[in-house]
Amino acid sequence: MTGVAFLLSAAACSVVQDGGKVDEPTGEGQIALELSGHGVTLQVDDRGMSHVTSGDEVSGYGGLCYAMARDRLFQMDVVRRSAQGRLAEIYGPGEDDSILGQDLLARAQNLPAFAAARYAAAAPRTKRVLQGCAAGVNQYISDAKASTSGLPLEFQTLGYQPAPWTPEDSVLAYIYVGVTFDTLTWFTKLERAAVASIAGTDVATTLIKEAPDDVSMFDAQGNLNPISQFLVPPGPTAPSATIVNPPPPTCLDGARRLTEQARRMAPASGRASNAWAVDGHLTSTGKPLLASDPHFPHSTPSAVYVAHLKVNGLYDVAGWMVPGFPGFVSGHTDRIAWVPTYSLFDSVDLYVETLRGASGGGQEALVNGQWKPVTRRVETIRVKGQADVQRTFRSTPHGPILNDGLDGLESFGTLALKSTAGQPEWKVDGYFEMPAALNWTQFRTAALKQSIGWNFIFADYAGEHGHIGYQNSGLAPQRQSPLNALYPVPGSGGHEWTGYATSAELPSVYDPPSHILMTANHRIVPRSYAPQGRPVHLANYWDMPWRAQRIATRLTAATGPITPQDMASIQLDTQTTIGLPLRDSYLAALGRVGLPADDPSASASAAALAAWDGNAAASSQGAAVYEMLTLILLRNTVRDIIGPDEYGLFAPNVFLTNQLNGLIDVLANPRAPYFGIVPGVDAGAARDQAVRAALAQADAMLRDALGSDVSAWTWGGIHELKYNHPLAGEDARFDIGTFPATGDVETVNIGGWFAKIGILDLPPGDFEDAGGVRGALDQDSLSATRLIWNLAPLDGSLGVMSTGVSGDPRTCHYTDHAEAWRAGQTFPIPFTSAAIP
Repeated sequence: MTGVAFLLSAAACSVVQDGGKVDEPTGEGQIALELSGHGVTLQVDDRGMSHVTSGDEVSGYGGLCYAMARDRLFQMDVVRRSAQGRLAEIYGPGEDDSILGQDLLARAQNLPAFAAARYAAAAPRTKRVLQGCAAGVNQYISDAKASTSGLPLEFQTLGYQPAPWTPEDSVLAYIYVGVTFDTLTWFTKLERAAVASIAGTDVATTLIKEAPDDVSMFDAQGNLNPISQFLVPPGPTAPSATIVNPPPPTCLDGARRLTEQARRMAPASGRASNAWAVDGHLTSTGKPLLASDPHFPHSTPSAVYVAHLKVNGLYDVAGWMVPGFPGFVSGHTDRIAWVPTYSLFDSVDLYVETLRGASGGGQEALVNGQWKPVTRRVETIRVKGQADVQRTFRSTPHGPILNDGLDGLESFGTLALKSTAGQPEWKVDGYFEMPAALNWTQFRTAALKQSIGWNFIFADYAGEHGHIGYQNSGLAPQRQSPLNALYPVPGSGGHEWTGYATSAELPSVYDPPSHILMTANHRIVPRSYAPQGRPVHLANYWDMPWRAQRIATRLTAATGPITPQDMASIQLDTQTTIGLPLRDSYLAALGRVGLPADDPSASASAAALAAWDGNAAASSQGAAVYEMLTLILLRNTVRDIIGPDEYGLFAPNVFLTNQLNGLIDVLANPRAPYFGIVPGVDAGAARDQAVRAALAQADAMLRDALGSDVSAWTWGGIHELKYNHPLAGEDARFDIGTFPATGDVETVNIGGWFAKIGILDLPPGDFEDAGGVRGALDQDSLSATRLIWNLAPLDGSLGVMSTGVSGDPRTCHYTDHAEAWRAGQTFPIPFTSAAIP
């Protein structure tokens, strides 16, 4: 393996910063590599996207990962360190030991060991590809060190060098994607148990209200439901039927609450995405169009990486991947395309373990009537600027014990985490078969060889109009008890995994009669799902159907053939689904009870609310009132039932859309214990008074944030997108800025998951220190990229990144997508050699 020879075009993009220059091509141009004994060409187009060509698959992935490292090496290393529990080594302990706490939780989960085991069991092709990837990353590290500009700026700012990349690191990066999804699931199980212990099972079921069965993608037998089921009827939003859940297991009797330490480790982001496809019967091209806008926690640079790999004689593929993992999670070739959304599989369980002492000072855990050994390992965590921390971590037969890395679980007992990533069935092999697939059958076979829960929507371009299909994919554990899906459960027996949903049991469809397929993290199957005769559990915490409903409404309302630009416009949609019905319920309540007398803004804000069109645009005055009123009313409703301390944990740990579903329920059917209702109290009047009180509190917060002139209030004035590179405070070159944000938690163009809305309940002083209203409503989740796959013609696809392709601000591709992303613009994505600029 040799170094690189730079073949620059005259238009090569490089910029000088403080007298320094990045001496590799940072824009248009070509790099000639030799990796694994084969030649590789790396061409960078004028938008920073890398196009890699090789005659050998292994060296091709080496070139792809060379390009990825060249653009995102620091981000790759941060993902690796996050999974390893090694962030404090470069950042220090963090405020209140927050970074050290994150490391301890990661160490407890022992993810590198999982990654090593999963790599060892991977298919030979996967191993070869990941070995090639590691060689490419390490070649870039070597070349960067030898260059005059050195390693990417982040490493120079922090004063450290990256360790060599390994094939196991790529598996670890993909495992970590699942871990970030799954953490919110097990925190929600803890929170459901806590709320049930405080206020009872019925309250927990209402406050964490699940998505309704009547708006699922498939029916109980596995048949695709008609798209008409997703069209929103006119009139008020009716509350969805309440699903009756059983109480927690007896091992959780008594008060079960997380402590302040656990509060600081609560997941601060949601997970979401939209994906849909329309076949050629409905499109302007006569062939399928697909849309992908993966919603990830907001990060700078973007949380995904987009590139193009051509292996001569095998395949030609472009798409997005996770930094560090070279599998195309979404992509297109010259024959097929695919787009994903997260399927919200219930992939983790918490076991309350029964332990006893064992000989030699060890411990044993009771599992199915037998005492099994508890393993121990001692790890040293290096912390920048202070002494090392040494900690002992334990694992039971179920999995790692979380208490060893997360303080605050004491009232729940000793909790072991069982996850699909820790099981031998977990795999990534399918990603390296997808690019070579020529048709639906081959793609479906490949898609079923990966283990994170995804909804894959597929298209091929064969025949007159092409075809579209859907495949649910991933490991979906089946259990002895339904309680696993809701709460921590006893580890002593009766709640074990019994296997996984089979490939035949995972829902799938090809050529739907509506010519449309869509997923938006909404419920895929009802709770009664039994496609092969046996009940199959996939998930509990689906998102509400509101984004899916809006997408279906836009697609079916089209008056002419759907164009790629129409698809892109839907990705920008900020019309709410529940906004106008909720607004009407608020105005009706205020009409009955009157405006708050002590609120000088009440008349003007109520008028703005009445004039609002339901659009969560950044410039909207009515949206500012609606969003604040809704969140304050929700806060008051939940907090008054479970108390302010528990609300501080509830707010970030439960999907906000599940919370809003519960609010819709209690507004339509006011009852005890909500709104202070007790026997003898007029339930409707109590609800109306709660709306009035919430308006006064919301208006006060809006005045403090935006001034007393209600006509100057806008949603974007309190809801902001702050580009959040972790080193922006160290070097101004990393800082992109802060801008008004659009959308909210239920719009197609998502405005965030608002996991920090607990800030709205902090006392004065703490509230301001946390950023006040803007801190609570900061955009914490967004579409990391927006893509429209269009293979007719092959260069017809469109896309944009949330920041830029590069993570190094010394290049001109660090921010060159950001303004276009905010403005709702897209760029052509070249695919054929002649089109690459």
